[in-house]
Amino acid sequence: MSPPKDRELSQATPVRRFLEMLAICAVLVLLVVGGVRLWPALEEDALWYTLGCVLIGYLAADFMSGMAHWLADRYGTVDTPLVGAHFIGPFREHHVDPKGITRHGFVEVNGNNCICSLPFLAAGHLLWPGAAAPPMAIVLFGSLLCFILSIFMTNQFHRWAHMDSPPTLVVWLQRGGLILGRGHHQTHHV
Repeated sequence: MSPPKDRELSQATPVRRFLEMLAICAVLVLLVVGGVRLWPALEEDALWYTLGCVLIGYLAADFMSGMAHWLADRYGTVDTPLVGAHFIGPFREHHVDPKGITRHGFVEVNGNNCICSLPFLAAGHLLWPGAAAPPMAIVLFGSLLCFILSIFMTNQFHRWAHMDSPPTLVVWLQRGGLILGRGHHQTHHV
């Protein structure tokens, strides 16, 4: 079977592209603002809270992105209302043309994740009690920020796993097992 032409399964329109760019900008701004809002609550335990939040957020994102990929591979079609054309389609397209992700730009690769993440990040900001937050609220909000940042990066990690020559830092992270590597990910496609 020959690879589909770009956007054959994932129908990107100018309006969709604008929404993806807007979601990316909103997520980035809310992540920075979230870090600024969280910092005063950390006080002297900043290192331990930060390490814990990074670990929780990263592991949760790894699990959730795998779960989303599994669901999109197995359920629904490109015609499923709301999610078919823009979420299920790209997953299915990727299995027909694994290198296709390397031909998509930053917005197309990362826009869907931001659209999905934005409501959760906005809710986290609305629920954040402020600098006098109890420890559990600090961990939850910090983990949410790290989770959203990790989700933001999952498709980028995926893209780099398919690139013939990813950036040097990316190769180092892949070899260290910190992000998705080519060899490990190739097993999924086999």
